[in-house]
Amino acid sequence: MKTNFLFSLLLSVVFTSTVFSQGLVDGFFNPKGDLSVTASYTRSTFDAFYIGKDKVDPIPAHNEIDQDIYNLYAKYSITDNFTVIANAPYISAQGNGAADPVNGTTEQSDFQDISLYGKYRAFSTKLGKARLDGLGAVGVTLPGGYEPNGILSLGSGAVTTNLHLGAHLQADSGLFATAVAGYSLRGDADDNLGVNGGNDLDVPDALLFMGKIGYSNALFYVEAWMDYQSSSDGRDISDADFGGRFPETEVDYTRIGVTAYVPVLPSLGLSAGYGTLVDGRNVGDSNYFNLGVTYSLSVGSKKAK
Repeated sequence: MKTNFLFSLLLSVVFTSTVFSQGLVDGFFNPKGDLSVTASYTRSTFDAFYIGKDKVDPIPAHNEIDQDIYNLYAKYSITDNFTVIANAPYISAQGNGAADPVNGTTEQSDFQDISLYGKYRAFSTKLGKARLDGLGAVGVTLPGGYEPNGILSLGSGAVTTNLHLGAHLQADSGLFATAVAGYSLRGDADDNLGVNGGNDLDVPDALLFMGKIGYSNALFYVEAWMDYQSSSDGRDISDADFGGRFPETEVDYTRIGVTAYVPVLPSLGLSAGYGTLVDGRNVGDSNYFNLGVTYSLSVGSKKAK
């Protein structure tokens, strides 16, 4: 029973070290009453930027951009099949060159997009020596008070609704694979700088996909992941009619990375991860690493799966 409980705690926390890169929806579900809270730090740097599909080096104006991301993540299992998730990243971004040509700053610091999600396991079935789970999730993100327009922006500045469907295959041996597809419905961003005549800026919707393969047991967890976004439309920064409207750009990317987690106490664990962008459009060519510490507990009396 102790081993099973440690395993459930492990699965409840390992994904928090990479929420910056891959989103908040994973394929694991934990028993009713499981709660985990993670504090993590991510360091991101890049000195190249995709203007449209063309990569330029150094970044226009800023030369290089450094980001420090401090993240608080919580996950609670209301039932064995329904989990609620909250996430709050605080980002400090600094350019190492001239001021941003659009918003006139060399740094920004604020909460990015506060997210609330609900995730539901629709079915679970045995397939030989493995189990296949089907899942769905709905999430809402609310932007912080940052300026959404500029190379140094912390986010799009739009309220978004994210819809996800996915599948998770877990083998008895500990090997697993997860695939989650989604669609992000994005609202408008405020035109605080008047680049659009004071009219709201139309942030493009986006198709999302996340895939993982890995291994997990009661003692450690390791995964390799891929994260993909393709905007439905939008401008390129190089377009003649761009006009400094950064929230309206078409932002596409493919990122890959690895994550590892180990428990150090029955209710405490440490995680680390690395990610890099392999292809993009109107996005920074970034590399990043992260470290996290997670506290987990079981609320109420229940039998661990």
